[in-house]
Amino acid sequence: MSSTALRSISISCEEGLDGVDGSARFSFHPSCSALASVSGPITARLAAEHPARATVEVHVRPLSSVPGTAEKSRGMAIREIVERSCLLAHHPRTLIQVVVQALTSPTPGYALLAAEINACTLALINAGSITMRGVVCAVSVGRVKKGSVVSVEVDTADDAVLEGGGCFAFLFGFALPGPIRGSAPPCEDVWSTYSARPGSSFDAAELVKAREVAREAAAEVWQCMKNSIRRQKMAGETQSPEEVVVKMEL
Repeated sequence: MSSTALRSISISCEEGLDGVDGSARFSFHPSCSALASVSGPITARLAAEHPARATVEVHVRPLSSVPGTAEKSRGMAIREIVERSCLLAHHPRTLIQVVVQALTSPTPGYALLAAEINACTLALINAGSITMRGVVCAVSVGRVKKGSVVSVEVDTADDAVLEGGGCFAFLFGFALPGPIRGSAPPCEDVWSTYSARPGSSFDAAELVKAREVAREAAAEVWQCMKNSIRRQKMAGETQSPEEVVVKMEL
């Protein structure tokens, strides 16, 4: 058995943050929330300047204390996702700076990372200054002892029975190849991490199953983003995901 049932999602664009071009908050209620801001394209330092594309910097900050190994690892993952989802060649010799602030303590799984990736996507859309290939949506999945892939958000109390899990990020865009599933556009897997805990293992079939569960759940996240941004657009605040896709290179 598998489930793609999501916990409630909260999305908002933050206003009043000084010195940034876009910002947004994303939450998988009640335990995972993140705030992201984007500045750029801005002038890059000479040491960071690339003649053919923009340079991406990502800084992940924990709820408290200073960034450690976990935050640096999540920052590297988010940077890779930004580099794959944005058309950096459209902005040569510039810098795109992303700051992600965790608003909750890390959970044992990957849910906070998924929330941070989604907040980053929304901040890029809110900025509207960086050409994107599409919209990245991330979810986390876990496997219980019976070997089934469970839903995106697993309660902390249930984490003790998990044997593995990971985070999947999908790029959604109407110009991408592939089928349209329901109201969601075609998508491609741009980043993932799925692993078994010590003493456990998984096979290729399970990985395929986990990816499909994550894909269906990510499509729900995409729909939530679309609905939220559409409401904000009607209020004259930002763009819809479809308009972002129009800006991409066909």
